[in-house]
This record gives sequence, C-alpha cells and structure tokens, in this order.
Amino acid sequence: MLTIPPNRRQIFIKKAFQRRFIISVLLLIILSGLVSGLLTYWLAGNDLHAQMQTAHASIALAEQRLSLALLMGTLSAVFITGVATVYIVLYASHKIAGPLYRFEKICEQIGNDELDIVISLREHDQLHELAQAFAIMLDKLSYRKRLQKQRIAQLTQLFSDLQRDEPLQVQQAALLNEIAHILKQLQ
Repeated sequence: MLTIPPNRRQIFIKKAFQRRFIISVLLLIILSGLVSGLLTYWLAGNDLHAQMQTAHASIALAEQRLSLALLMGTLSAVFITGVATVYIVLYASHKIAGPLYRFEKICEQIGNDELDIVISLREHDQLHELAQAFAIMLDKLSYRKRLQKQRIAQLTQLFSDLQRDEPLQVQQAALLNEIAHILKQLQ
C-alpha cells in the first residue's frame, strides 16, 4: 500500500514549523559565534591591554587589527554556517513536514468517509511507521464499513419481510416504523 511518489516540488510545506525550526537553529549558531568571538576578544584584549601599558604604540594598532580580524572572522563564520544551516534544516525538516502535511490531508479524506486511500511517502521521508499504522487503520475501517453495509442490507430485508407478514398490531407497526427510520439514518 506504500508507493513512492515523484520528487517534491514545494520546499516550504509547513511554513510556520519550518520557519521556527530554522530561526531557532540560526539563533543558536549566531549566539555561539558571538560568544566565541567575544570570549576570544576579551581574553586577547586583556592580554594585549596589559602589554600595551609597557610597550610601544604599535601594540595598540595590533589590538585594533586583532579586534577587526576577530569581528570579520566571526561574522563570516556565522554567515556561512547560517546559510548552510538554513539549507540543511529546510531539507531535513521537509522529511518530517511533508509527511505531516500528507497525514493532515489523509485525515480530511477519512473525515469525508473516503476509505480507499493509498498512503504514499517518499523513500527517505520519516514517519513510515505512522504511514503503516494509518494503512492498517484504513483497512480495518473499510472492513467495518463493508460489514456495516451488509448488516444494514440484512436488516432492511428482514424489515421488508416483517412488513409483508400477517397484519400487525398497532404497537408492532410503530416499532417497525421506528426501525425503518433508524435504517434510513444508517444508510
């Protein structure tokens, strides 16, 4: 019952989920880059500042150059890592968001009493176990629906047989009318 459909055409499926996921990872990368840069700057700056008190003015220029180099290096690293992270997180989250979107649509179809659904996920998607559980559930629901239709047909036939029999008392006729009403609701 599981088939492999063609490649994805949409990158953003669950935009809010994917956006939150990307932003949280990016913030973590930025925070780690800033902490790393600031810590290095603070440690190197204290050492250079102490040496600057006794050395020539060239050390002051070295501190400025080091500060600029650290800042540019940290910003470059954060940018490159951020772009790579967006790409990786977007496609990694797609392996979860895509199947979740598919299950959402399947639930809508089940809610509309469409039980002949073929559940298909891509080979590298996550949640294949959930897809198998859905397939089993759909098989059981289809079986129960077929069984219910058979029982309703049997009850309808029995009801017709009862109506054709001998003249009924008033109470029996009322009960048969109530049964007929319930059978119509079930169909």
